Amino acid sequence: MPTNNRHVSHDAADSIDPSEQSGFFGARLSATVILLRDGLSGLEVWMQERVLSMPNYPGLTVFPGGGVDSRDFPPRAWDDGELWLGRSAISVARQTGVTKYKAHALMFAAVRELFEETGTLLAVDDDGVLLADARPFHDHRLKLESHELSLTDVLRESNLNVHADLLRPAARWVGRSERGNWFDTFTFVAANPEGQEPDAHTGEADDANWFPPQLLLDGWRHGLVRLAPSTWAQLTELLAFDTVEDVLAAAGASLAPVIGDPVDDPRYREFFTFVPVDRIGKRYGI
Repeated sequence: MPTNNRHVSHDAADSIDPSEQSGFFGARLSATVILLRDGLSGLEVWMQERVLSMPNYPGLTVFPGGGVDSRDFPPRAWDDGELWLGRSAISVARQTGVTKYKAHALMFAAVRELFEETGTLLAVDDDGVLLADARPFHDHRLKLESHELSLTDVLRESNLNVHADLLRPAARWVGRSERGNWFDTFTFVAANPEGQEPDAHTGEADDANWFPPQLLLDGWRHGLVRLAPSTWAQLTELLAFDTVEDVLAAAGASLAPVIGDPVDDPRYREFFTFVPVDRIGKRYGI
């Protein structure tokens, strides 16, 4: 088992070059999490409807996630075992096609954003035991949201670690938001931890809940749900699976980035050719 060096001091010269903190062709690096559970009627995914005041993707139904913060990166002298258990950062880097430092940042960003937006903390103790109750860490959640603490700070103070086996890289999309901002988004799939239950206590969403993927896609077709191309594609892919275990088992391939709007790819033809009635826009006058 890797050793956790929680009190290692790092010189400023070990910091990651700022140029490494961006994504494909300078796009904003971001991470999202497809949080899954086995519901009574099959697979369910946790989704949020973003508030209309958000600068990017307002009013869209999305997976929890957000931009990678500079503090999600480790120092250059990072010991691969520090605050990290499970498969190695090199292994994650090879699958995602990035450096081990960027793999660390993406994994930490995914855990941090999920905790900030849902209260679900994908972390383990030094023995690898998964956290069953994140409520005692509510103050840490608030300090993460306010940028008072980094995820590294939270893990060190709580004697917890990120476990790379809990988050499986599933997709990479490089695309532009409705506001014209480019994002290089890495999507991870994760099982909802037993004993934890996500909540909607985030200022970034009007509502959030568990949904069967088919219900969300039906809502999109009827103009009741707004989806980005990547979200639509990933929900569509979930239709092929019956259980969370099946999804996790399939998430082992190397990621091939989808760049721009893949209008000529037959897998996404329905999204780009079908035009649902925009009942949401009419309801809000937008």
